[in-house]
Amino acid sequence: MDSIIEQQRQAHEDIERLEQAIVDMMLQDLSKHRYKLIREQKIDSLLDQIQTRSKLILDLGRDESGLRHVEMDSIAEHQFTEFYSRLGNIRSHNRRNPDVAVHPPEIEYVKYMRNPEEIEEQQKARMARENALAMGEDALEIPFEDNLPAEQTFVSEEDEHRLDTMFSGEERLGRYVDLNEQHELYLNVRDAQRLSYLDYLAQFGKFELYPRKLKTSLQYAAYLDSLRGYFDGFFARAMPLFDLPKTTAEAKDKFADAWAAGTVLGWEASDDDHKLLCTVCNKQFEKETTFNAHMNSRKHQKAAARSEDGNASSDKQDAQKQAGDKKAEKEREAAWSESLIRTHILVLADKIRDTRSNVERRQALTEEERKQEVDEEEPEFEEDNEDKDEQIYNPLNLPMGWDGKPIPYWLYKLHGLGVKFSCEVCGNAIYRGRKAYEKHFQESRHATNMRRLGIPNTRQFHGMVAIGEAQSLWERIQKEKKQVVASTDTFEEYEDSEGNVFNKKTYFDLKRQGLI
Repeated sequence: MDSIIEQQRQAHEDIERLEQAIVDMMLQDLSKHRYKLIREQKIDSLLDQIQTRSKLILDLGRDESGLRHVEMDSIAEHQFTEFYSRLGNIRSHNRRNPDVAVHPPEIEYVKYMRNPEEIEEQQKARMARENALAMGEDALEIPFEDNLPAEQTFVSEEDEHRLDTMFSGEERLGRYVDLNEQHELYLNVRDAQRLSYLDYLAQFGKFELYPRKLKTSLQYAAYLDSLRGYFDGFFARAMPLFDLPKTTAEAKDKFADAWAAGTVLGWEASDDDHKLLCTVCNKQFEKETTFNAHMNSRKHQKAAARSEDGNASSDKQDAQKQAGDKKAEKEREAAWSESLIRTHILVLADKIRDTRSNVERRQALTEEERKQEVDEEEPEFEEDNEDKDEQIYNPLNLPMGWDGKPIPYWLYKLHGLGVKFSCEVCGNAIYRGRKAYEKHFQESRHATNMRRLGIPNTRQFHGMVAIGEAQSLWERIQKEKKQVVASTDTFEEYEDSEGNVFNKKTYFDLKRQGLI
């Protein structure tokens, strides 16, 4: 077992490596929403590990058992003896376990330094080369790394599978919210306004529009609990780095002040509440007609007579008081849930607005168009399966469409996919059609290769696919910039007090020497 000092040192080292892993991931320029979300979840997990190790360091530093103090005294008194004793234990352990491979700790964190999108580009390049060779085309070697580690980046297969099962189809990996279940619960609330799902998304946070009588029902309480639970889970899944406890604490403080002042939206105190309250029967009425009818009823008159005669039992009064306190507590809980949900809605305002736009757009689509949209949304890279049971007849070697079948020949000719363009900067990659060829100049693969050549990927270099041409143009641009600077010093003229004319450089040189 490691010593206490070694445990502290190891914890400090782990914290530094975890912090560096977080920095490495944050510096990666990711464009896909899937990878960004996995990165946030990984960072959240690493932060939890940092907190765990920090707590261990604090516990060991307190030294409640006194073992750390004993170990420090032993090292101070017997330095060499303690050193050789521990060295002997290490050698003995290695002799007993010769087959145990010891990996350096930094190997575990190498995966956090690699960009998953760059690895994906390398895999695509490998597949493009293999497909080109299989089809008998002239394809030069496309650069990629063959000795990639088993776990290349922070994105693993488990992360991909967990991400696919974490969100519903309507949420689209956290881009939108899915309140269909809460909409159903809302429709089951008694006396609730009948709203479509689109209208519900527009005003589900306007709780002040609901009557207070509706808010005391069990169905409404279950509806609020469902909303709170959904938003808490959505923050954990789609926004794992959001500081939800801090936001909840701030909202709770504001609510406590507003509730004490009677200014909570939808729960404002009014004089009518006291006017329509029967103190004898401890009942609150919403309408004045109902209140007047109750005051004239025989039941109320008997209760009032018993109260005046002092015959009312203390148990009944205590029961009424407890019922009133319970009702007040239920109202306060409902008001707090509404206030917290409003806070969540403010934070997720953009996603809720995008959800309404997406629902409105999808309502205008047919079932086939919706299915096509799901299939085409952010397609993931998959390796071809050589053992296909179904062989597709494609004698003209046409590209595959979204349905897995060759596209029509007229569409192939319309987009000019028969014309192939090669880019030497991208490793002689082949692009079918002018559109794909023009688009690739803005893609990360071409930009990365241009940076490797030391050339900025600006508009001036679009259309240049030869490395020599791009380097020549870059040299000419740099040379022209130097000439512009030199011409400024040469052609700008200055005149001294005697009327002699010099260029800018000569004039300031003579002036610094005191000759003019």
